[in-house]
Amino acid sequence: MSGKVNVKKFRKVLVANRGEIRIFRALSELGITTVSIYSKEDRYAMFRSKADESYPLNPQKGPIDAYLDIDTIIKIALSTGVDAIHPGYGFLSENPDFADACERNGIVFIGPGSNIMNAMGDKISSKKIAIEANVPIIPGVDYAIKEVDEAKKIAAQVGYPVMLKASNGGGGRGMRVVNNADEVATAYAMAKSEAKKAFGNDAIYIEKYLQNPKHIEVQIIGDEYGNLMHLFERDCSVQRRHQKLVEIAPAFSLPIEQRQAICDAAVKLMKNVSYVSAGTVEFLATPDGKFYFIEVNPRIQVEHTVTEEITGVDIVQTQIKIAEGYSLHSKEIALPEQKDLKTIGHAIQCRITTEDPSNNFMPDTGKLITYRSGGGFGIRLDGGNAFTGSVITPYYDSLLVKATTWGLTHEIAITKMLRCLKEFRIRGVKTNIQFLENVLQNKHFVQGDYSTNFVDTTPELFVFPKTLDRGTRLLNYIADITVNGYSNVGVQPKPTFSPLNMPKHYNGILALGAKHILDTQGVNGLNDWILAQQEVLVTDTTFRDAHQSLFATRLRTADMLRVMRDTAGKLPGLFSFECWGGATFDVAYRFLDESPWQRLAQFREAAPNILFQMLLRGANAVGYTSYPDNVVKEFIRLAAKNGVDVFRIFDSLNGLDNMRLSIDAVRETGKVAEAALCYTGDILDPRRDKYDLQYYINMAKKLEKAGANIIAIKDMAGLLKPEAAYRLVSSLKSYVGLPIHLHTHEGSGNAIYTYARAIDAGVDIVDTAMSSMSCGTSQPSTSSLYYALSGHPRQPRLDVDSLNELSRYWETVRPYYKAADRTENFPNPEVYVHEMPGGQYTNLKQQAQALGLIERWEEIKDMYHRVSMMFGDLIKVTPSSKIVGDMALFMVQNDLTEEDVYAKGEVLDFPASVVEFFEGRIGMPYQGFPEKLQKIVLKGRKPITVRPGAALEPVDFEGVRAKLQAIGAPTSDEAVSSYCLYPKVFTDWVKRYNQFGDVSVLDTPTFFFGMTPGEEIKVEIEQGKILVIKLIHISEANAAGIRTVSFEFNGLPRELEIKDRNAKTTAVARKKADRANAGEIGASLSGAVVKVLVEKGQAVTKGTPLIITEAMKMETTLSAPIEGIISAIHVNPGERVESGDCLLEITAQMK
Repeated sequence: MSGKVNVKKFRKVLVANRGEIRIFRALSELGITTVSIYSKEDRYAMFRSKADESYPLNPQKGPIDAYLDIDTIIKIALSTGVDAIHPGYGFLSENPDFADACERNGIVFIGPGSNIMNAMGDKISSKKIAIEANVPIIPGVDYAIKEVDEAKKIAAQVGYPVMLKASNGGGGRGMRVVNNADEVATAYAMAKSEAKKAFGNDAIYIEKYLQNPKHIEVQIIGDEYGNLMHLFERDCSVQRRHQKLVEIAPAFSLPIEQRQAICDAAVKLMKNVSYVSAGTVEFLATPDGKFYFIEVNPRIQVEHTVTEEITGVDIVQTQIKIAEGYSLHSKEIALPEQKDLKTIGHAIQCRITTEDPSNNFMPDTGKLITYRSGGGFGIRLDGGNAFTGSVITPYYDSLLVKATTWGLTHEIAITKMLRCLKEFRIRGVKTNIQFLENVLQNKHFVQGDYSTNFVDTTPELFVFPKTLDRGTRLLNYIADITVNGYSNVGVQPKPTFSPLNMPKHYNGILALGAKHILDTQGVNGLNDWILAQQEVLVTDTTFRDAHQSLFATRLRTADMLRVMRDTAGKLPGLFSFECWGGATFDVAYRFLDESPWQRLAQFREAAPNILFQMLLRGANAVGYTSYPDNVVKEFIRLAAKNGVDVFRIFDSLNGLDNMRLSIDAVRETGKVAEAALCYTGDILDPRRDKYDLQYYINMAKKLEKAGANIIAIKDMAGLLKPEAAYRLVSSLKSYVGLPIHLHTHEGSGNAIYTYARAIDAGVDIVDTAMSSMSCGTSQPSTSSLYYALSGHPRQPRLDVDSLNELSRYWETVRPYYKAADRTENFPNPEVYVHEMPGGQYTNLKQQAQALGLIERWEEIKDMYHRVSMMFGDLIKVTPSSKIVGDMALFMVQNDLTEEDVYAKGEVLDFPASVVEFFEGRIGMPYQGFPEKLQKIVLKGRKPITVRPGAALEPVDFEGVRAKLQAIGAPTSDEAVSSYCLYPKVFTDWVKRYNQFGDVSVLDTPTFFFGMTPGEEIKVEIEQGKILVIKLIHISEANAAGIRTVSFEFNGLPRELEIKDRNAKTTAVARKKADRANAGEIGASLSGAVVKVLVEKGQAVTKGTPLIITEAMKMETTLSAPIEGIISAIHVNPGERVESGDCLLEITAQMK
């Protein structure tokens, strides 16, 4: 038949739907002007710009009703002079009233006429026609159900399970499976409501629900001249909630005879009504080879793309040309006769949606901060409204884009689709991409032997690997630091730093040293070797105690790792690297967003030839309190396993009982137990006779007897004067047969002389640091010691040129840490007065800064010594040094004197660390506690009288592992150990890691300072993967305190919204507690609320714990000073408070 009969070419066509870019493209290729319509919710949607003209719908209508507003659509069509309307895939596409309205107004409806739509678009009438055409149907009823009772009666007749279906339904909406009579009422109401909203018609019918069928649909195309043919079948069985997710063509898993029978039945049915245009006939095919008609969709469907791929037929253009009057076999459409139409290859379509498969496919909404799609040979994308910056609203279908792949085989199409999905980068909303990947790789999908229950019965489809999304998480960190500043330092302008002065890389084989002796000859062989050395041996502290002492342990792994191998290669004669443990453990988690275990592993890989030394706080491990024995032993086992060779074991009170467990545990691992004497006081001063020379001799002898391999003198405050060093070392060498290892700090300026005298006395090992990381509160310079011993027989055997070269590197690194570097640039012999350890000095100064007390630093130093003497002349080393520091800050901030503490102690809420100390939680100090002060602090509580660790129940490590698994945290032995030591610190780190990812890949200036507008950085997230990040702009804070931070990310725009925690809108004005009113409970220190322990209206007695606050690692429990009722609570956990803020109020009870 001639294609010229009754042909009317279209000039302009309106698409009466949203997001139909596919149809716009088909029209454009035909030279037809396109018109779109849009609701007010779609005013920013992409499809508007894809049309030649675009017009708003009634803004008074809701998001769905706007697209169902026939009158407004017809009015727009008439006013714009369109020839035809294409209804798209949904909304009014199956509404016969819409088709009639078009016809009445002289507008061509691109689709079947209203008569066909009435017959076939309604599922009830289409079933009647199927029966007339002798096409098998599913048992059920062919009319609309009027009442719930009627639904129950019919369901009982058909037999459960049954399916309630919307008469005008599609896309899975208005469909409910009912398993028994109890479910009918709810399912009926929901199906009717859903049908009404989606299609404007709430008619519902019932049919038998077939179990484990395949959903097969046949694409039909017919013209107005009686030509009708099928374009073969599609398998649409991968679906959830009866909505299709993945479609394939052809349905290769069915026998060819069954496929042919299904296609023939579809053609027979549609010829029976003289069907015109594109449509789909849907069937359920059961495992017994039977099939049943379920419905006709008198429109083009979303999944039509797979049919186009295997047939080469553009179904949308064919539909348009049929509406213009062309016949199927005209040259304009060029379809061959049915017998000559063949399929080529296989195709798959995946619907990429903003749904969360792990949460029952709940739709997600939000802004797409990144959108990048796949492509290439055999891949086709039909997009809707997905682009970077687009907003996904809750009003419409969650479909982002349809991805279709083609290959000669089903397996090839799968590999192409998997590659396509992996190329997608969608950030800002959840998607179903991982679910789709699981479907494609499932063996049943590959083989084709799946049914419509596939998704519901295959739980492994919902097991998803954790997404990396490293770029977005790093951007979030950079944006947050840029807007809010780093940790307690706050926002600071980013300085310009000099380039790093890198040492010449060491490319040779690493020479063997002390590590080799330990590994081959054991601990005894190492000791014999140490004692046989004429030269003094040196431990380098640059990688731990030097930076702990200089800038509060803030040194990042990357800055150390950069020269770790070079140091090991150029200075193999070093006895050890002191590079782990102590405060570096928790600070890595708290402030550097790093895993200390990963740091240790990276160090060990870079320097396999050097002994690694760590600081172990005896029963406190690397914590600030006592732990159960099994926790300490497990930590030591893991540290040894991961690379620690020498354990410097100390107790902050020199308590041997607290060290014995660690000594034994270290010896069990075959590593070196270096037990420490913590030095305090002055053995040269007869007035300070508590810790005299004999005290240290006796302790050294006890340590040797307890199994120590080396005796360390831990002079943590630098109080050991040169002559005292000579006398102490000489005496120890006379009374014990072990190597002596001396550690001191340079605060006074006398440390080199102290070392020289100790070396003359026979000390075996001393601790030093690279020159630019030495002095101040750190250790003496290695180079300085080397030159000081020129001509001396015990001059260390080290390459001083390498020492100086490496120091030049550290000189350029150190400015990065200026914000935390509180070191004085001159000797300060005042250390002999305040006796503050080097690490404690810088940490306490950091705390004073954060608490607003830096102007009173001199008072704090003076108070530090006063508190030490109040507490009985304590040995001060972590954690005892921190306890003294906590008390000093507490007293200065609250303007307390020693006399005040004794006079007002009953109503003072002492820092938690001080209370624990007097309870005996870290052990018993030499010669006991000051009893009067102990009673005041404990307020009636009884101290423990046994070794702290022995009083604690063992930890169930497997129970901890299960707890970590439940919160999605790492569950390795190392993670379990970290949680046991620092549960909150560890879980906070896990949260930050999940939020920001691995920020260790950032350069140090960016880590601490963020970026400045216009700055561009390169970040290597793994070998060969480099991100290029440029900060473009930071907006002003809006009323909610939100700033928009704009980046270019690998050349593409990316915007993030960041809460400005410094914005005025976030400030909380709190009233100050009235000191004259005992019922107003004020914050004792500036910090944060950790936990509120009471509720409003609760009765409390004097001493009842009320609230826990935290300031710079120091927790304080505030207790009720009076009996009464909690009348007001002004704070919540996590909120910031300033000293003196009123936290809660107690109304005294009248007696």
